[in-house]
Amino acid sequence: MTRLKNNPRVSLVFSLLLLVLTYAVEGFLYGPWIYKLIEKKSFLTYIVEDSVRIMILYGGAVLGISLVVILLTSPVLLITIGLNNWLKSDTRSFLSIFLAAFAFAIIVQRIDLFARFLVLIAAVFLGKLDLQLVGFSRWLSSVILVVLCCFGFTGGILAFYEWKF
Repeated sequence: MTRLKNNPRVSLVFSLLLLVLTYAVEGFLYGPWIYKLIEKKSFLTYIVEDSVRIMILYGGAVLGISLVVILLTSPVLLITIGLNNWLKSDTRSFLSIFLAAFAFAIIVQRIDLFARFLVLIAAVFLGKLDLQLVGFSRWLSSVILVVLCCFGFTGGILAFYEWKF
C-alpha cells in the first residue's frame, strides 16, 4: 500500500489494468447475448445479413460505452448547468421525476445488470482519478479511457468467440 501511495505511476498501471479487465469481462458476458440474437435470427433478420447484424450490435455497444465514459469524465460544471436549465420549468421537473421513477423501477427489477453497470462506472472513475493524479488533462484522460474501455470490451468479445463456453 505504501508503494502505491509513493509512486502514482504504479497505481495508474494497476487501475488501467483493472479497467481493461473489467471491460473485458463485460465483453465476455456480452458475447453470448450477441450469439443468441444471431442464432435465433430475432434481430433485423429480413433486412441485413448476419455479419452486418453483428457489426450493428457491436457498434451500438461501443457507442454506448464511449458515451458513458465521456459523460462520466466530463466536467461537473457542464452537467450542473445543463440540469439547472432543464429543471426551471414545472413540466420538465415533472418529466424528470417521472423518468427517475421509471429508472428506479427498472433498476429494482434488474439489479444484476445495475450492479454490473456500477462496477463499470467504478472502474472508469478509478482510471480517471489516477490519470489526473499523474498529470493528464481531463480531455486526454477521457480519450485514453474510451480507447482502453473499447479495447477491453473488444478483447472480451473476441475471447468469447475464441472459446465459446
